[in-house]
Amino acid sequence: MNYEEALRFIHGRPRMRKEPTLKRMTKFLAELGNPQETIKAVHVAGTNGKGSTIAFLERMIQDTGHTVGTFTSPFLTRFNERISVNGQPINDQEIVDLVEIIKPIVEKMDQAQHSGPLEFEIVTAMMFIYFKKHPVDIVLIEVGIGGKFDSTNVFTPIISVITNVGFDHMEILGDTLSKIATQKAGIIKKRVPVITGAKSDDVLKVLKSRSERESAALKIIGQDFKIDEENSFKNEQTIISNLSSGLLGVYQIDNLAVSIETMIMLSQILNWTINFEQLKKSIRLTSWAGRMEIVGQKPEIILDGAHNLPGIEALIQSVTRYWPNQKVYVLAAILEDKLFNQMLEKLVQPANVNVFLTNFFGPGKRQAVKKVELTSELKKSVQYEENWQAALQKIRQEAKEDDVIVVTGSLYFISEVRPNFKK
Repeated sequence: MNYEEALRFIHGRPRMRKEPTLKRMTKFLAELGNPQETIKAVHVAGTNGKGSTIAFLERMIQDTGHTVGTFTSPFLTRFNERISVNGQPINDQEIVDLVEIIKPIVEKMDQAQHSGPLEFEIVTAMMFIYFKKHPVDIVLIEVGIGGKFDSTNVFTPIISVITNVGFDHMEILGDTLSKIATQKAGIIKKRVPVITGAKSDDVLKVLKSRSERESAALKIIGQDFKIDEENSFKNEQTIISNLSSGLLGVYQIDNLAVSIETMIMLSQILNWTINFEQLKKSIRLTSWAGRMEIVGQKPEIILDGAHNLPGIEALIQSVTRYWPNQKVYVLAAILEDKLFNQMLEKLVQPANVNVFLTNFFGPGKRQAVKKVELTSELKKSVQYEENWQAALQKIRQEAKEDDVIVVTGSLYFISEVRPNFKK
């Protein structure tokens, strides 16, 4: 088997079945010798901010002298990014080796049950096997969707993190914040501490109830820890002053606060020594591709993978804070299974923002929304160009040197656009 054949095997698997369950994943891992039982990990769920929180933590842990593995999705450039060690994706041969371990078990389950493992279950199992074979000091594991029935939710972490809870994947997770929070809270385990950046009363009610039921200590942003107006992190025992984030975006303050609280708790659990000056340097040097990432100058070009309503709301908050007096061109491509009308309504609100809607090749059978699907008001407010390259060229010709161009709407869209800037 070569690398391309391994990827075809993975991507050729079904992505979803009607009934959410962990039974198939549990059986799959049992057949593989339960590799998930051998690792030390932090489990990270949340509607947005998971990737940024992991990016901060990865840099802090690595700079403290420890080895750190990550499991994230989706990838921006190559599949291998999903499983990384100290920021470096595993190599092609390791992907092949992992698939060759898994493939016979998948085929056996296919024959026995006629419903073997799904694509994300296979990738998750690959991650567990990899970190069993190649141990690191800590693994940061990002939930795929939700939490309760996510295929990563099959191990006991040393800390559970829920960054925030907002409206996304509502057809799977539910149509209220309480229902969505219940799914996210599914990662909370017996006597495993929980850290959250959630602020909504409805969400916190769910998280508190689940934490109490599981005897899990819950640390809440704004109550147990925070970053204040002077950019100082504070909790009951610690103050870290003069913080400067390497990640652009007003919303990153909360992600950073959650990351620092998690890092402090990790160090207490694992008896690590933290140098706060080194920690501040790590935070300043943190980068995360495709999240408020500057890829061009004069005009400034920003790539931001905001792909749901809370993400777009956070993006607009940053736009109005950073560029209130500049003309901002937004090039957006949004998958049609998202709340696209509400997302575009947020984007067109600021008077200094011009929105261009465009198309791209979505993942699998998922399609980007077309102008014909918009409300009548949005059709008047939004310009549409089918070809994103043509749209971007048009914007760049129109924009002046001190204007700003933001490309957003989908991480899959960002992954298609980004290679044109990062060569």
